[in-house]
Amino acid sequence: MTKLHFGLSLLIAAISGISGLWSQPAQSAPQCSPNGEFTKRLNLPVYEWSDPEKPRKGTIVAVHGLTFYAAAYDDLASYLVEQGYSFLAVDMRGFGRWRDENLTFGGDNLVHFTQTSEDALRLIQTLRHDRPHEKLFAMGESLGANVALDLVSKNPDLCDGVILGSLCYKSHIHPKIRWTIDITKGLRHPNKRLDLTPYITPYLSHSKALTRDCLQDKRICRSLSPAELIKARKTNLWALLNVEKLPPSYPVLVIAGQKDAVFKTDSLHELFKRFGSHDLDINIFPDKGHLLLEHQAVMPEVAEIFDRWLSLQTAGEKVVVELPQQR
Repeated sequence: MTKLHFGLSLLIAAISGISGLWSQPAQSAPQCSPNGEFTKRLNLPVYEWSDPEKPRKGTIVAVHGLTFYAAAYDDLASYLVEQGYSFLAVDMRGFGRWRDENLTFGGDNLVHFTQTSEDALRLIQTLRHDRPHEKLFAMGESLGANVALDLVSKNPDLCDGVILGSLCYKSHIHPKIRWTIDITKGLRHPNKRLDLTPYITPYLSHSKALTRDCLQDKRICRSLSPAELIKARKTNLWALLNVEKLPPSYPVLVIAGQKDAVFKTDSLHELFKRFGSHDLDINIFPDKGHLLLEHQAVMPEVAEIFDRWLSLQTAGEKVVVELPQQR
């Protein structure tokens, strides 16, 4: 072969290779829809993350923490979609899109924890009805974890397991001089909202950068009234009243930070003794704080735990449970 022919062959091969790259189908990526199928069907602010080109291993329904919003799960949701799961999250009443788009969903912009629980239940019931052969998991972080736990404790047949991030049990108390002023204001005006920033800033996360990002996020609600804070506390406590009803083999994944300055991680073992389930996968990070799942890139250790636990739960066949027809 002459040098000219050899050079032409290399050129043709290079062009063919480039053309081949151009003709490759684009890699699919997780898609997030704030106005997808379940938003329209249920008239609720539901975010749906999915990848229609991936076979679906199961579905996860998440409830966010107090003051946050459903889309704060974006990084974790996108990661789990890449692993083959569908991920949905609903805004709590009074947070997220309920603050500015409440009329769109036929409600108000006030905080309603009971209605939030009912919204999550409706979403899960609908998914269970639509996807009877798929594994379905409830999930939450902080107050959202308690809401998810309450839901599965009362309705264990609706989900195949629950993921609890930074479960709220016993609070840390951090006395401050400004307490006197805020308590006095609260007694006089229990429905007037107080700025929570001084209370959130030191304790939200082990990461100052993450805390700073959260404080700059205008979608996070940083003011609540004393009455709303009392309702949140009652919601946390009431959510733990039925944990004995969890079936013995019910899968529970727990993730918490030892340095959680909001709730006492060391006290969780007392609560776990009350659980009806003995299938508890408990993971405590020695150097982490309260916020672990929302509003941040997925930590490698968190990804590893999710991958392991979800793979274990989705390995077996789904047992289809016949539910009453929805009206």
